[in-house]
Amino acid sequence: MSQNSSPCYGVFAIAIPLYSTFDYALDANSKSQPGVRYRLPFGKGQKPGVLISSSESTSLDPQKIKPVLEVLDQSPVLDAHMLELSRWVADYYLQPPGEVLFQCLPKYLRSQRQQKPARVKRWLANELDAESRETIERRSPRQHELLSAIEYSTAGLDAAQLKAINPNWHGVVLALESKQVIRSVWHKPDVDDQLLQPAPELNEQQSRVVEEMSRQMTGFSVQLLDGVTGSGKTEVYFQLIQQQLDRQQQVIYLVPEIGLTSQLVERVKARFGNRFTISHSGLTDLMRYQAWQQFREGDVDIMLGTRSSLFSQSQRLGLIIIDEEHDSSYKQEDGIRYHARDVAIKRAQMLDIPALLGSATPSLESLNNSEREHYRLHQLNQRPTAFPPPTVQLMDTRHLKLDTGCSPRLLQKIKQHLDANGQVLLYLNRRGFAPMVMCHECGWQSHCQHCDARLTLHQTVQRLLCHHCGFAQPVPPACPECGHAGIKHYGIGTEQLEQRLQQLFTETPVIRIDRDVVSGRHQLATKLEALNRGEPCLLIGTQMIAKGHDYPAITMSVILDADQALFSASYRASEGLVQTIFQVSGRSGRGQRAGEAYVQTRFPEHPLMKSLMQQSYREIAASILSERRLLGFPPYARVIMFRADALSLQQAMNKLEEIRSILDARTSAYGLRCIGPIPALMTRRIGRYRAQLCLMSADLRKLRSVLRASMPEIENVTSTHSVKWMIDVDALDL
Repeated sequence: MSQNSSPCYGVFAIAIPLYSTFDYALDANSKSQPGVRYRLPFGKGQKPGVLISSSESTSLDPQKIKPVLEVLDQSPVLDAHMLELSRWVADYYLQPPGEVLFQCLPKYLRSQRQQKPARVKRWLANELDAESRETIERRSPRQHELLSAIEYSTAGLDAAQLKAINPNWHGVVLALESKQVIRSVWHKPDVDDQLLQPAPELNEQQSRVVEEMSRQMTGFSVQLLDGVTGSGKTEVYFQLIQQQLDRQQQVIYLVPEIGLTSQLVERVKARFGNRFTISHSGLTDLMRYQAWQQFREGDVDIMLGTRSSLFSQSQRLGLIIIDEEHDSSYKQEDGIRYHARDVAIKRAQMLDIPALLGSATPSLESLNNSEREHYRLHQLNQRPTAFPPPTVQLMDTRHLKLDTGCSPRLLQKIKQHLDANGQVLLYLNRRGFAPMVMCHECGWQSHCQHCDARLTLHQTVQRLLCHHCGFAQPVPPACPECGHAGIKHYGIGTEQLEQRLQQLFTETPVIRIDRDVVSGRHQLATKLEALNRGEPCLLIGTQMIAKGHDYPAITMSVILDADQALFSASYRASEGLVQTIFQVSGRSGRGQRAGEAYVQTRFPEHPLMKSLMQQSYREIAASILSERRLLGFPPYARVIMFRADALSLQQAMNKLEEIRSILDARTSAYGLRCIGPIPALMTRRIGRYRAQLCLMSADLRKLRSVLRASMPEIENVTSTHSVKWMIDVDALDL
C-alpha cells in the first residue's frame, strides 16, 4: 500500500459456508470496483474473493486487517445487478452469501484463474509443396484427410468441425502442426443476421397467444403458457424470442436437461443459426465459461441451458423462458439450495422484463399463482395435427400373470400397432434388470452397505448397484447368509424389459433409453435414429423419454408399474404421477395418425386412476389443490426445512434439537407449525444418517420474522465433519 495514500478497506465475499463477509485492506491508488475478484490471504492459505463494496473507514481494528494479495480481474466479473441478485438469493434462501455469489460465476472463474476472451480456435493451412503433400498422403491417410478438409475451407475449421471428420482429431492436428503445414488462429464467433429457417405459419390458437403475450412483453410480468403436449409451445417461444432479437435484446432459455434434448438444440440451430450458445453439465468448465463469456459480451443473443444458466450476465436481457417449469430438476438439492424458476422470476422483476413459464402439466404452485392473478395464464389446448392428445385408458392387471411386467392385452396391443407400422413407447421409471435380489431360504436381501436401499441387479455387467451412492458388488453365486444357491431376483427394470421384448418381437428394433446406456445428447441422438426414420420400433425408457421429445410416428404410449406412486410417503407423489402420465401419454399421436395411451394398474378403482380416464390435467390438479388447501400444505403454506446428516442418527437428531430449541419460543408466539426433528425418509444415504426439522406457515411474513430473529443464534450452531446441517427454503418434500 502506498505511504502517501489514505487507507481503503474492502468488504469481500468468499465461497465458504459461513454467514458473513470479510474485510481486507485495499491499495487506495488502485481502482476498486465491486464485482472484481481478488486473491486474498485466508487462514494459512489463500482464497479468491469478490469485492462487494469499499470504504475509507472500517469498524474493525485497522492493525488486524490483512491487505489483499492480488487483483485477478481488470474489470468486474459480476455487474451491479448480479451482485444485487446474489444478495436476494442469500437472504431469501438463507444461504451463505459468499457461496451464493460464487454460484453466479461459471465454475472456471470460481478459482484464481484469469479471465479469457470469448474466442474460437480455427486451423488454417499453410503453403505446401506437392512433394510434402504427397508424402503426407502416402504415409498418413488420416493426416491427409484433415489437411485436405482444412485446405478446402477458406475460413479454416474449428474443433467441432474437425471432430465431425475424425473423432480422434486432436492427435492428428498436433502432428500436422509439428510439420508446420497448418496453423491455428483465434477469433470471435461469427453471428448470422438472417434466419436459417423461416418461421412456420401459426395456427389460430398460437397466433392469439403470441399476440396476447406480445402486448404484455413491456415491463415485468409472469406469463404462464399451459399447452397440451404437441400443441406447439416451442414455436410460441421462438416467435417471442425473435421479437426480442429484433429489438436487439437477449434471451435466457432454460430447459430441464439440455444434454438430453438433441431435438431442441437442432431446432434452435436451424432457426437462429449461431446466434445462440449452450451451457449444461455435460460440457467442460472451460466450454461453459466460454458460453457465459460470449453471452456476456453480446457475441450471441440466446443462452440455452439448464438451471445454472439463469445466472448468465447480460447488459440487454429482454426475456427469460423457463420451459417445462414443473420439472423438479429446477430445484437444486445440494450445495446452494434454490429454485431456478423462482429466482428467474425475481431476476425478471429486478430488470423489469417479462418471464415466461411453459408446461403441458404446470406445477401446482404456478396454477395457484395464476388463479390469484399473479401470473397471466395462456392456454393451448389444440394440436396442429388433426388428432387431439389421446385419452388415458387403464389396463386392469388384477389376477393376471404378467410377462415381464406386460399383460396379455398389452402385448396384443403392441403387436397391433407394430403391424400397422406404428411405434410404441413403454415408460418404466426403474433402470437395471431387477430392483431386488433375495434368498427364499433365510430371507436375505441385497441391501446397500451405505444407504437404506436395495441394490439393483444389472445383468449385462453382472453387478449389484446402488442407484443412490454408486456402491457396486458382484452378483453372489449363493446366499451370503446361508449359502443357499437358489437366490432369485424380483421386479422388473428397463434392462429386463428390453431383453424380453427383443425375444417377443424379433423383427422389430427395441431401443432402450436410460442413464445406463445414454449419458449425453449425442448418444441420445444416435439411439433415436430409428425413431426419426419413422419405422416400426419399440422405445423403452425412464423419465428421460418424458421430457420434450417429439416423434410423430409414435402411436401408442404405455406407463408400466405406476402403482408405486399411489402409496408413496411423499405428499407430492400424486402430483408427480399425474404429470408423468400426461407427459408420457402426450408423446403419442403427434403425427398423421391418432394415438393411444395406456396405464397398467392393479388398482383401477383408486380415485386417482379413475380420474385419469375422465378428467383433464387441469381438473385433476384442481382436485389436488383442494386437498392441499385442507391440509395446509404447499402451495398454501411455505416450508423451511432444516436438514442434518451425521455419522450417527443420534448426532443428526441432537443437532436439530439444538436448532429447534432456538426456534421454539418464537414459533409458539407466532403460531407456526414445527415438525420434528425426525429421521428422513431415507435415513442412511452414502454412509451418513439424515434427519430433518420442518417449519411451516401459511403466512410468509410470520415465517420470515421468526427466521430473521432466530438466524443470528442458528448461525452459531456449528457444523463439523461428523455432523453437518443446512437449510432448504421452499423444500419440495416434507
